[in-house]
Amino acid sequence: WGEYRINLIDTPGHVDFTAEVERSLRVLDGAIGVFCGVGGVEAQSETVWRQADKYKVPRLAFVNKLDRVGADFYRVLGSMRRRLGANPVPVQIPCGAEKNFLAVIDLIEKKLLVFDQESMGSKVECHEVPPEQAVEMEEWREKLLDAVAEFDDQALALFLDGQEIPAPVLRRAIRQGTLALKITPVFGGAALRNIGIQPLLDGVTYYLPAPENNKAVNGIHPNSHQRVERPLSPKAPFLALAFKSATDPHGDLTYLRIYSGRLNVGMQILNVGKESRERIQKIFLMHANERQAVESASAGEIVAVVGLKHTITGDSLADPHHPLLLEALRFPDTVISMAMEPKSIADRDRLVAALSKLTRDDPTLQWKSDRETGQLVVSGMGELHLEIVKDLLLREFHVEARVGTPRVAYRQTITQAEKGEGHFERQIGGKMHFARVWVQLLPEERAEKAVVESRVTRDMVPLEFHGAIEEGVRGAIESGGALGFPIIKVRIIIGKAEHRQGESSSIAYAAAGSEAVQKALEKAVVVVLWPIMRFETQTPEAYYGGIVNDLNKRRAVIRETGLQGEMRLIRGLVPLAEVFGYTTVLRSLTQGRGSISMEPESYAPVPPEVAERFRI
Repeated sequence: WGEYRINLIDTPGHVDFTAEVERSLRVLDGAIGVFCGVGGVEAQSETVWRQADKYKVPRLAFVNKLDRVGADFYRVLGSMRRRLGANPVPVQIPCGAEKNFLAVIDLIEKKLLVFDQESMGSKVECHEVPPEQAVEMEEWREKLLDAVAEFDDQALALFLDGQEIPAPVLRRAIRQGTLALKITPVFGGAALRNIGIQPLLDGVTYYLPAPENNKAVNGIHPNSHQRVERPLSPKAPFLALAFKSATDPHGDLTYLRIYSGRLNVGMQILNVGKESRERIQKIFLMHANERQAVESASAGEIVAVVGLKHTITGDSLADPHHPLLLEALRFPDTVISMAMEPKSIADRDRLVAALSKLTRDDPTLQWKSDRETGQLVVSGMGELHLEIVKDLLLREFHVEARVGTPRVAYRQTITQAEKGEGHFERQIGGKMHFARVWVQLLPEERAEKAVVESRVTRDMVPLEFHGAIEEGVRGAIESGGALGFPIIKVRIIIGKAEHRQGESSSIAYAAAGSEAVQKALEKAVVVVLWPIMRFETQTPEAYYGGIVNDLNKRRAVIRETGLQGEMRLIRGLVPLAEVFGYTTVLRSLTQGRGSISMEPESYAPVPPEVAERFRI
């Protein structure tokens, strides 16, 4: 765009695909939040905004669909302030409404930008602002100056003196406020008709950071474990983060954000976490499914490469002589699962291979083989997520599978500390294998997952066996004891272990570690947890009472209600198990006019009557 190259990553808005948003925000320098001119800030927009806050990503906002019936640019501004806690500052205001919306008023240049519809908005005509809109323009321009003048000394001096602030100075002030995360410049338009797109792209170049605006990236040196800063410069040693992998018929693609140095075709690089060497076979600049081969790429660029055998999402890649470990990506736990069975025995291997590829590409998708039923259990972020996985298996991998009804991904925790001892002593293949391990399980409310802490010293057990003990303990926690649900909110302390020279082995320690956890779980008071979802429904006023009654029957806790136009909004919390397939129910109750969106909030103990189902 002009003299700049802009890398665009478009992410799905649906909460089932939150991993796409998470990994994109991790590697991007700036973001554009797109809001519906009619719907305003929706539940999923709120989730994505919070993710951007977490990564401290400067952003612009674009109010889209201003040509639709019921669109209101100013209502969306209020919704952003109220629901996001943002400070939206319009740099344009719409001229005309609904079907008559064809132009925006630029508050910086004080010009009317008209988008020619014969050329589908590709031609932009610049006019003087009509007198009937001039008063409104001056009013909003004054609000803009008041909001941004403090970020630039020259702009502030001119503003206090009552003098005109030149456009370059005003843009500089807006940029400083945006980069400091104090303001969000707001644009408006209608993307389908290309209204407002050119000013938005100009806004990206004016207000969002270029790669060199970020001075350095922090990482951990793998040998010294010290925090190290690496300048974001093409002259520094090579460093990149693999943030996405994608299965491709012509060679699997790995998407990289290059933070420093240069990457060339044929270059050998180090996967820092796995301590393995990788060789770059091809480098591509991607445009949707089109690709352009290039010989090299440098700091600040986002490229796709072919040839990486050991690298997955979240891995750090670096110059072998200057390794640095970047912070890995973190993804939420799965909340829903379904059983899969291949149509034939011959299909099983193909199904396993396909699921392995899909889970490598999508970190929020998991699968395991159920030892008791022999079924493959696939877990994901929601019903839509699993539906798309099923579709991909058939369309991309040509594997047909019988699919069970989706099930809630229950978890379990303990309410009091318990100890367990695992003892393994058995002859295998003519050789005696021995190990003894002691563990303690402690409730840990703040731990989202199980935390394993080893206090086994090298004096007790040689270092080579420490990993096997931890592996056995983690395996038992994942398999979930008698109930079979993974255990969370717990700390497992491996207190001590016993060693016999010539008899102790990795197999024995893994088995003893697993048995120690099982023994502790047998004595513990176990509480079953189910996922609680944050929901937002939209329903016409006429059906409001019926929807509230139905939600109350489903153990929902309604926290907030409000009006948005003619639609009634209901927000609150509800157990996922109570709202499976609720979209269909809601449509039936509202004659097809209601909608619901949900996202994971937390895990909570199941009620006593539900807990009875899990009594062993």
